[in-house]
Amino acid sequence: MDSTDKKILEYFFTNIDKPVFYAKNLHPEVWALFQARYSRSTEGLREGFLRMLKETEDEYRNLRNVFEKEEPGIELKHALDKAVKFMDKWVLGYGHSSVAEGAVVNIGIEGASILTTKFIETARLSSFIEKSTRYVHFNRDSFYKPKKITESRFSKDYDYIIDLLFSTYEDLQEPVLDYVKSVTEKSKEQSEKAWLRACGARRFDAVRYLLPSATKTSFGWTVNARELAHTIQKMISYPLEETKDVGNMLIYEGKKVLPSLLRHAEYNKYIEKSETVLKQQFIKDVSKNVKEHNDIYLVLSPSEKELSTMLTASLIYKNSLLSFEDALKKINEMDDNEKLKIFKSSIEGMGSHDMPPREFENINFTWDLLIDYGAFRDIQRHRIMSQSEQLLTTFLGYETPEDIKKSGCEQDYKKAMNEAGKIFSEMFDEMPYNAQYIVPLGYRKRVLLTTNLRELHHFIRLRSGPQGHVSYRNIAQKMYLILKEKYGEWADSIECNFDKVDLGRLKSELKIENG
Repeated sequence: MDSTDKKILEYFFTNIDKPVFYAKNLHPEVWALFQARYSRSTEGLREGFLRMLKETEDEYRNLRNVFEKEEPGIELKHALDKAVKFMDKWVLGYGHSSVAEGAVVNIGIEGASILTTKFIETARLSSFIEKSTRYVHFNRDSFYKPKKITESRFSKDYDYIIDLLFSTYEDLQEPVLDYVKSVTEKSKEQSEKAWLRACGARRFDAVRYLLPSATKTSFGWTVNARELAHTIQKMISYPLEETKDVGNMLIYEGKKVLPSLLRHAEYNKYIEKSETVLKQQFIKDVSKNVKEHNDIYLVLSPSEKELSTMLTASLIYKNSLLSFEDALKKINEMDDNEKLKIFKSSIEGMGSHDMPPREFENINFTWDLLIDYGAFRDIQRHRIMSQSEQLLTTFLGYETPEDIKKSGCEQDYKKAMNEAGKIFSEMFDEMPYNAQYIVPLGYRKRVLLTTNLRELHHFIRLRSGPQGHVSYRNIAQKMYLILKEKYGEWADSIECNFDKVDLGRLKSELKIENG
């Protein structure tokens, strides 16, 4: 390896001679390809990278000429672009799916409706950061109106209800904020600036219930190419015009950075059919026993004996050389106290940021969740869950925050929410998918969640915290109480916070202020 080759490698990797290194300045498809080649080669990744460059002699020679100069400048970009054009044949040779998992991209999506961002966020192997309804004042002029509604008899009704919801959202901010300040005055002594920010957050937590799902938002998305392609498939095969449009934009822009790996992101007839075929049969079926508040039901779970047997057998299996069948035999010879002792030893010393062993993942629970859409937006981010969500409607009622009631704004709030419900009911029969845009975040929807015991530790600990929104705090606390009642000591390791606080965000704001 001569000095020029070393310069090339130093440009693309953090070092050229140590066993741990990072890639840098690499096109995502190049990195993905080299990860795939890694699995089929005895040579190191950096050596393989250099050898592969040499396979395209002209591009390699141009690259060397550029790096031999003192300041390559713009010539470097042109040389690199040429050098990666041969990727296509290699990607095809290695198979689309396996290579695509190694290419990770960062995407920004702005001006999409909340409804569409929530659809995108069904992508499991992803990370999202979305504009917060807790800290951002949403603009009343920033909402999405589908062409199908514009061209329908509901166009004026749509404009009317969107305007009413945003107007009420604006009008309630000052009185709700004044009320919050009046009942948290003592907290002002700790830091007036932190107190004001915490009061503002609590105010937005209440008035956000009025925001329609048509509200435009923005978010950042980190995702690998395989998951991106699958999500785009779902988007362009979904009944909503907006998801199709955003999906097609993702293809167009995506091919600038993933020219090979998005070739299979295309319309899928099966996905479209699976979304609509059963809805046509059952969509009008609505539960008669609609509850007045958010609630959660444990619909499928192991008995206490099944939980204790499976968990302790899994722990013994992990920490022995037994087959699982022999581990079960061993467990069946133990009494309840002996099994409980094994369980407690596995969580002994577990701190507030620790997770129990992965063996806790062998026990699953299915929950039927009735929750306002605003709170669902946070719960949806928990990836280690199977989530089956229904269409967003107004048929399951809405939540009325205590701060809105006690600030004297309940009448205006209910007028806007009820008007939304009335117009939605008229639109639903003709356009159930597009009618979702006018549904405010305060209306409830049903979601079926299947999750394991380990994830429940994380979910309940995080979502019951005082810094969280009251809606999902209540859900997490109810989950814990259900588990505690059914499993007794077997649920003791789950951490749940029941502290009552006036300003859940104050502690966090003080931390920010104090560095």
